[in-house]
Amino acid sequence: SNKGGGKMIKNVYYHLSDFNTALNIQRDINAIKKNVPVFNIKKIQPGIENVILIIGESERKQNMSLYGYNKKTTPYTDEQAGNMMIYDHAISPAGITNLSVPLMLSSIHPDEFRYRYDKLSYNIINMANQSGYNSFWLSTQASARGITAIASMSKNKKWVNGYDEVIVPELKKVIQKKEDKFVVLHIMGSHPNPCNRLPPNWNSGDLNCYDSSIKYTDYVFKNIFSTLKNTNSVVIYASDHGLKIQGDKLLHIDSKESTQVPFFVWFRDKVPANYRITGHETQQTQTTYIYPLIMKYMGLETPLHYKNEGNKYLNLEMKSMEYNQLPE
Repeated sequence: SNKGGGKMIKNVYYHLSDFNTALNIQRDINAIKKNVPVFNIKKIQPGIENVILIIGESERKQNMSLYGYNKKTTPYTDEQAGNMMIYDHAISPAGITNLSVPLMLSSIHPDEFRYRYDKLSYNIINMANQSGYNSFWLSTQASARGITAIASMSKNKKWVNGYDEVIVPELKKVIQKKEDKFVVLHIMGSHPNPCNRLPPNWNSGDLNCYDSSIKYTDYVFKNIFSTLKNTNSVVIYASDHGLKIQGDKLLHIDSKESTQVPFFVWFRDKVPANYRITGHETQQTQTTYIYPLIMKYMGLETPLHYKNEGNKYLNLEMKSMEYNQLPE
């Protein structure tokens, strides 16, 4: 319905590009699966039972009351701040989803992205599979290069139609299983056009569509957090990237403004004290840090050094560059 075109969308040629995209994604999956990873992992303590990663979409931290925005866009998350480790200066490793999410979820370096794409097999899903965690991928997003390849390696995967809240009943089913679980929730969040991310009966109040989409995501979080009550669960949330505002436009471009993202860790009731570290991290933190962070919550020994320390950025031309060279 968003494509328009009337008779044109009934024509087989109109869908040829979609078909080709699907073929290319399948080729990616096949190439990545051929590069079988062998992880040098060491279990040093029992992990958290439910390690949950929520990947947001196009959410600017500048528009969240959790980060000081003057409109109340994240009322529930604000209330939960005492149960969180909040990264005050988080930045994304790229400005679009297809680059940033694979960089967050795998150990591939921005310098390797164009030439060693098969190294995406060294990803957090395969890591979970080899460390005794049952893996789940639940998504309201469409297929995308790199991301779908990583998702396909989950032992359990499901793409769900509807507004982001439809993912909550799926999570409820997963949480009932008594086992160590790693769950990725890939949501639509504030994906352009943000007006399309809101249920018809959603009350935006005096907020514009973008701010209202952030408040709706906060409502989804409320339901997720409620689902996890009285469980040994940790939730890691980060948006894939932000956006740059120019006039009345929200842009996917290479800029420091569009890398500023929300990133926090939220602890549920039964998380052991040795994992429950709350407060604020004031140092600049690239969201690729999620990879060793998840290793930690699985009870694994983490690497002494990781790519987030180098703070390299992958631009829209798929070229690696120094983050501090990005324009504002």
